[in-house]
Amino acid sequence: MLARNLLPWFFAMLVTSVLGSLVQSTLNLLGVLEMGSYATWGDWQRTIVKDLLSFAPFYALLVGGAFLFAFPVGLWLARKWPGGRSVLLGIAGTTGLAVAFFIGNTVTPIPTLISATRDIFGLIAMLATGFIGAWVFAKTSGKAEFRSLTGFTWTHLAFPIVMLIAAFSLYLVMKPERKIQIDEYPVKSYRIATVVDGLNHPWGMVHLPDGRRLITERVGNVRIVDPEGALLRKPLAGVPEVLAGVEGGLLDIELSPDFERDRLIFLSYACGSKKANNTCVGRGELRGDRLENFQRIFRAEPLKNTSVQFGSRIIFLPDNTMIVSIGDGFDFREDAQELGNHMGKLVRLNMDGSVPDDNPFVGQQDKRPEIYSYGHRNPQGLHYDSASERLYESEHGPYGGDEVNIIEPGENYGWPIATEGVNYPGTSISPHSKLDGVQGPITHWTPSIAPSGIVIYRGNAFPEFNGDLLVSSLGGQGVFRLDLEDGRIITEQRLFHELGKRIRDIDIGQEGELYLLTDHNPGQLLRIDAVDVN
Repeated sequence: MLARNLLPWFFAMLVTSVLGSLVQSTLNLLGVLEMGSYATWGDWQRTIVKDLLSFAPFYALLVGGAFLFAFPVGLWLARKWPGGRSVLLGIAGTTGLAVAFFIGNTVTPIPTLISATRDIFGLIAMLATGFIGAWVFAKTSGKAEFRSLTGFTWTHLAFPIVMLIAAFSLYLVMKPERKIQIDEYPVKSYRIATVVDGLNHPWGMVHLPDGRRLITERVGNVRIVDPEGALLRKPLAGVPEVLAGVEGGLLDIELSPDFERDRLIFLSYACGSKKANNTCVGRGELRGDRLENFQRIFRAEPLKNTSVQFGSRIIFLPDNTMIVSIGDGFDFREDAQELGNHMGKLVRLNMDGSVPDDNPFVGQQDKRPEIYSYGHRNPQGLHYDSASERLYESEHGPYGGDEVNIIEPGENYGWPIATEGVNYPGTSISPHSKLDGVQGPITHWTPSIAPSGIVIYRGNAFPEFNGDLLVSSLGGQGVFRLDLEDGRIITEQRLFHELGKRIRDIDIGQEGELYLLTDHNPGQLLRIDAVDVN
């Protein structure tokens, strides 16, 4: 039945994709306004045109595929109830689009493929575009001039295939460029040794005074590496239960500033259930090969129903307070600008989980006293450099817009009202990359590199690195060396690119050697030693 109505199908796909792009752009811009920012008429025009070029072809691909299956069902039902033809086709188009949204969200690693559908109002608005497109089909498919083909031919099959391929090709041409182009560090300057193999998606690591290393695995284990570099079969006992998943699980590990006296180890981890979870922090006493008296000392609020973007790193400041990074949960990015929750924030805590009296929002109504800074997306790197007295943070952008920031208490770091990133299918998040009153990053990456751990290098093995910020990278598959001068980036270079591995964390050894964790299963602990090339 659809074979005789190919042009109406094309008209319906075209109308729906344009309307969907307009709805998506409008909802995103209204979200920016609701968060206290602004959008000029010029911002609206540029955003709408940009999204029509980048998102509309993607939406046409989604819609065209949905309508290919939905309209024959609607036409079959219309034969039985011809009086309700338009309504039946509208319901079929809406249902087909809803199924396409569900499949898209299921097969992609992110919770919601099209950002406008994150809440019920946006979902209804986007589904309405499917109903309107189906109504266009209903009104045009009955016209004789569009029904010249009365029997099946290969033209019927070729036409939708060509249209969908054209939509996909246009999307590929118009979507933002995301290929990495950067200077590479010469391979001959170092050698790489595998210290440990067989780890299951390792996340964080610490070096104990007795020579052992502890490494967290996302599945919920703390693995022990003895002073000779052997990975012990049994993991550390007494570790809390975690919510393990694509991004959640056991995350960072940090020693107490007075570890040799109090034996305290701090862990950050995803806690709760798939329907109600967030980032937690707990501590326990290391006694032999187990954690004793472990207790949770902090849980980020509110609980959320997505299992991605938890953060999370822990770092201690010179006053023995700790900074913990917390992600925005992906579907709740607006919460990063709200001070009544912990989403998309850095929080500062005392060692027992209580709130330091000098936190920036202590005593302010409707503001969480734990908050240290806000406007973050998915911060997975923290480092305090005692030489410069600066706190550095790295965070994932969406499709582009990864950042490194110098953190100041009480400041807003922009997400999502100011960002270089865009939504994954290509739509704009905000018309602004910079705003007054928002702290900009010292560097950003578009294309994305997915920054993870960060550290300022201080050591003798690689004297040319001294004072440089080293950023391990998942998507960039290496370590990015940022040559810093008074907190500003002078040059940038990628190290260890030939590994071709996702690097989750980076640490500096006692002799200045580097240690890397690869984010794989099996994952590795690698040691990087300098080589004298003279």
